[in-house]
Amino acid sequence: METGQARTRVPDHASESNTTLRSTMPTRNGPLLTERLNRRRLLKVAGGLLLMSVVDLHFDGRAAVAATRMSWQESGVFPRTGLYQSPVFQADQAFNSVEIVWQGDLPNGASADFAVRVSSDGNSWTDWIETHLDSHVRSLSDTRNFQVPALVSSSRYVQYRVNLIAAPAGAPPSLERVELACVDTSGPAQYLDAPKLIDGFIIPRAGWGADESLRYDANGKEIWPPEYRPVQKVIIHHTVTQNHEQDPAATVRAIYYYHAITQGWGDIGYNFLVDWHGNVYEGRIGGPNVVAGHALQYNWGSIGIALLGDFSKTDVDQPALDSLVRVIKDRAANVDPAGIGFFIDKDNVPNICGHRDVLSTECPGDRAYIKIPYIRGWCKGIDQPIFVEPIAPGKAKAAVTGLTFAPVPVYSGSELRVDITVKNTGSATLGTQGPASGYTYVEGQDFNSAGYPKLEGLYRVGIDFAGNQGVANPYRWGLPGPLEPGDTATITGYIRLRTPGDWTLSASVMQEWIKYDQQGAFPQKVKVLPPPTAPAAQQNDPSLVYESVTGHNVPTVFHDYWTNNGGLFRFGYPLTEPFQEVSETDGGTYLTQYFERARFEHHPENAGTQYEVLLGLLGRERTAGRENEAPFQPVADPGPTDEYDFYPETGHLLGHGYRDYWTANGGLTSFGYPISEPFEEMSQTDGVKHTVQYFERVRIEYHPENAGTPYNFLLGQLAREMLIDRGWLTADS
Repeated sequence: METGQARTRVPDHASESNTTLRSTMPTRNGPLLTERLNRRRLLKVAGGLLLMSVVDLHFDGRAAVAATRMSWQESGVFPRTGLYQSPVFQADQAFNSVEIVWQGDLPNGASADFAVRVSSDGNSWTDWIETHLDSHVRSLSDTRNFQVPALVSSSRYVQYRVNLIAAPAGAPPSLERVELACVDTSGPAQYLDAPKLIDGFIIPRAGWGADESLRYDANGKEIWPPEYRPVQKVIIHHTVTQNHEQDPAATVRAIYYYHAITQGWGDIGYNFLVDWHGNVYEGRIGGPNVVAGHALQYNWGSIGIALLGDFSKTDVDQPALDSLVRVIKDRAANVDPAGIGFFIDKDNVPNICGHRDVLSTECPGDRAYIKIPYIRGWCKGIDQPIFVEPIAPGKAKAAVTGLTFAPVPVYSGSELRVDITVKNTGSATLGTQGPASGYTYVEGQDFNSAGYPKLEGLYRVGIDFAGNQGVANPYRWGLPGPLEPGDTATITGYIRLRTPGDWTLSASVMQEWIKYDQQGAFPQKVKVLPPPTAPAAQQNDPSLVYESVTGHNVPTVFHDYWTNNGGLFRFGYPLTEPFQEVSETDGGTYLTQYFERARFEHHPENAGTQYEVLLGLLGRERTAGRENEAPFQPVADPGPTDEYDFYPETGHLLGHGYRDYWTANGGLTSFGYPISEPFEEMSQTDGVKHTVQYFERVRIEYHPENAGTPYNFLLGQLAREMLIDRGWLTADS
């Protein structure tokens, strides 16, 4: 699962006294989770705070299977906007799934971004794990909002945070209540003896350990009796859980518990689930043609197949695609893979489609969605993609209603944030394609060279510039999902412009290969400044300290941090003036200054704490895209040994002199976790090959020529390398 920013970016305030924890759970008609009558409620007092543990005991006729759910509720503690971080909650026993259910009002364009982190001992924490709003809701009338469960390693402590962001028009969100829950689905499942595979390849419910008593209420009545419809459509999903999980069956059980108990459905919502190995799991009980719960009103007459994992940015493994094709051919043999037509209340729905083709969602993720034409071809028996994009001539129309750039002015090579607001002004739902919001272009690129050629009939927004002699609107992004008539969406993208000067930028919205609905909208001048690396004159400003060696002014807040945390030996000299920059970690704009070995960021929201100045995650940023290289692949835990420390958070070892240097110079707080094993690499700054190890914020280099001195291990000049790549410095400067 993708993780968020490092744990030290936001201070822990678990001991604050304004947190209210509810000691009762609402009933089925209440605002949050459904209470099953056969549960045993345990109230405990810890530090004056009331919390609740709910223990479910279920029986399958052979032996008891205990599923434990700890939950806590908070209300009345959330700001209108900004970041809220909860106290640390301790569970009575280990858990492997974290759920969040919340109530509140989100005005159009506002957002509530949740993340969780866990710990086995209350001291060593994982990175923040971003959670996604679950779009698989079976009831249109449910006012609760569910985040997709975060599947984690076995833990005892949990904490959540939420970033409340106002709409572009200024309307803030209103968060009323949050329920945080921890569930253990990792225990031994009660399997039937040697369950027979369905159709020779589908693992039955007994095979993955389904507790069938979850489907019944306290009186023994089935909560969600099966219904049947002939299959007309196949809808593909992704579960937005972690990729390449080690125990997929435990993940299936967690999703089952989440759907059956937390959401109160009484069963899992998907017809089938497919893991990265290509194993297919039976989902909704009932057999062929049973109606499941995966796409609201489009459940009737469809089967929902979920790929285990998050495929927003990660490609689907081929074994999973092969098995997906097999289950479609097995359970939807009557469906023409190349067909398209009316379904429920929509024209032109492909017979094999993604969740986003019927509802406004990003599911099944961009990287899975682009495979759907190939899936159609494979199901048809050909090795060519089949494109059946829905097109409604004369009905599709959109308009750009807003355009902003930040920061302005922007330095050459820095990220320029682009926010484009677009409205569906026609009478047809607008389909879309990648790249998704958040994608970064570099000057000289266009959507073709970036790997996102035009797909006929789908909508995108684009940015063009005055004097462009190349591809029109070279910087294009897709909509967040299908856009319904009258609806508005804001798309965020980034561009790195390298050429200093005045740029006139404008926005367009187009239906690819069909027409421009609007072109050259909201033209604005954006000044691109030369890099802030040139030596500057000393400023007559008491809030700045001048460093004469490199000729740069350093804000006192940065200089104090520099002095108190290792100074020249650790960070090197400043290489730039302070300037506003968009963070690659969280997308925020911060006062930033580059030193030789680190990037300082000023976080005024943390004023008065040790987190007012934070170091950028240069190790992660410099190694992005190298995850498949051997040194960056996780390794197995060697077990207890004095030679190495193993960090399960990243799956890497730390030993020998690297461990000594890491420990002596601030350890986790200063450097973050190891993200590689030691390996040889040519230095971009001195042209010498060193044995190095990467950490989240730094690279530690072994220098045997300095043996016996304090310089046997040194920090690599990652910030300098980043500025060289950006074109702000040369290798010999």
